[in-house]
Amino acid sequence: MLVLAAVALTALFVPVYRLQGLTWPEASVAAAAFALPCLGLGVLAWHVQTLALLDRHGLGAWLWHGPLAVIFSGLWVAAFTLAVHFLRPGEADAYLGDAAIWQFVWGLLIYAALATLAHVRRRLHHQRLAAETAELAALRAQLNPHFLFNTLHSLTQLSREDPGATAEALERFGGLMRYVLQAGKRPKHEVTLDDEIGFVHDYLALERLRLGDRLRVIQDIDDDALDCTVPPLLLQPLVENAVRHGIAPLRRGGTLRITARLVDGMLSLQVQDDGVGAASPSPAASGGLGLMAVRRQLHTLGASKTRFEIDTVPGHGYKVSLTLPSRVPSEAAP
Repeated sequence: MLVLAAVALTALFVPVYRLQGLTWPEASVAAAAFALPCLGLGVLAWHVQTLALLDRHGLGAWLWHGPLAVIFSGLWVAAFTLAVHFLRPGEADAYLGDAAIWQFVWGLLIYAALATLAHVRRRLHHQRLAAETAELAALRAQLNPHFLFNTLHSLTQLSREDPGATAEALERFGGLMRYVLQAGKRPKHEVTLDDEIGFVHDYLALERLRLGDRLRVIQDIDDDALDCTVPPLLLQPLVENAVRHGIAPLRRGGTLRITARLVDGMLSLQVQDDGVGAASPSPAASGGLGLMAVRRQLHTLGASKTRFEIDTVPGHGYKVSLTLPSRVPSEAAP
């Protein structure tokens, strides 16, 4: 893409220099010397705009953008003046005293246009993140009562079948609620995978009190993966779906497998059951609230950096695979 832009920009200025009496080779070299440094400096300036120190308003923005604009224009003028010196020895001084000032002004305008575009892009990005965060908070606000209702339903069943186990179940339930409430108050908060697995353990302990030996759990988790950060409530909705919709309806019960691996700098997570399965493996077609929340949480980490895959066949279980960047707490956003 940059090569095509360089060729097109150079070709645009060749006729201009031909009109000034240069031969075709000289006009081509002059056009390249004029256009290519501008393009290269423009690409560099665009990347500089991503620095956090430039995400400012008012006087703070001018204090950074002003010197950078002058540097941008000065380097562009210097590069072309050097080309003039080699093409027409002795004319560089005349160029600096006449046309260079206009090139310098054009450089300031070009930098201003790039800075404005970058600012608009940052604003749109912040607005999109704010909208996604609000949507995620709304999903969690819906998910929390949903989780609460389901868990209370399990406790009600347990109290009828085994009143002696209710006290232990209520104690675990209190721990679950603290975790859920903390996640709801801080939409961008992240936890270690170790914490999320601990939360899932407490949830499964409640379900095991209800289902007994019908619920079998296998964990295959790398020790290094436990230190990685993940959004809270990332695995619990998947585990709950597997237990309630895949394993609990079967008289024989089933096996739930939770896998976590570090693969090529990415955290790979899987939640799989050998239960009833489903007809449609498409995430878009799986409109459950829990799956929607998980997909949205992954999307906030960067759609291009994450994957959400579902593999299911009726009667042969359900597997959800997640892939996200592996980060330790010091690398996670505050």
